[in-house]
Amino acid sequence: MKSSENFICEVMVMNNTSQIKGEKFESIVEKIYIQIANNERIKAKVEKRVPMLGADGASHEIDVLYSFEHFGVKYRVAVECKNWKNPINVSQLRDFSYKLEKIGNINGIFISAESKFQDGAQKVSTYNGIKLIKYDEFDRFINGQNDQYLVPDYKTIGDPFWMFMNSTGKNSIEQNVFLEEGILLFENKYFAEQFQKLCLLNYGDIKLVGVSQSHLNEIKSLKNKNKVSVKLFNQFTSDLYKTPYHFWDLDASDIEMYIR
Repeated sequence: MKSSENFICEVMVMNNTSQIKGEKFESIVEKIYIQIANNERIKAKVEKRVPMLGADGASHEIDVLYSFEHFGVKYRVAVECKNWKNPINVSQLRDFSYKLEKIGNINGIFISAESKFQDGAQKVSTYNGIKLIKYDEFDRFINGQNDQYLVPDYKTIGDPFWMFMNSTGKNSIEQNVFLEEGILLFENKYFAEQFQKLCLLNYGDIKLVGVSQSHLNEIKSLKNKNKVSVKLFNQFTSDLYKTPYHFWDLDASDIEMYIR
């Protein structure tokens, strides 16, 4: 039999290993949300392991707290991070739901590193409005793109451009450069929508997205390194309701002027 001293040492080693795994995963999630804030140009505050006082008088620790203000309204998102091998059960979701309820005025996201969510956990999350995310959903942010930019979605506001992206592209080239003409930039979302209606009906997997500043840096890099053609829609000489549309060719220095 193992001595009690040896057993305690083994438990301490196991707990330390679990804690290290948990802290590492929290740091990864923290970095992802910092990238999200940068991509959306939101002046968000991203903090790790934040103690928050609840209505029950207890202090509740939030793994990652994502907070920002929009038009005078403050938004807070609590992110629970679990780096476990065992499935996430109903108990974990109930504990997190209780934490959110006592803190108040806060949204919840539960991210699992590798474990699946049991049916009971999914029901609790649905009832309480908690978003469940598996870490592998973040693959496009981690595998080769975390040092570039997050692929923007329809919520990203053009800063200052809008463009079309291939939503199924596996890398930067496939996402940005699916048109023979190269990358087409528009200073106005409405102009881009009209162009899409007249010229891009056969492209089913494309999305009209706002170009963030970090994305614009990537476009400049594609121009420099890959000699990709980048063109800006000429709204002064183009008729919105008929083709052909006119575009200016941009070089890297032209793009640089729009980067802050």
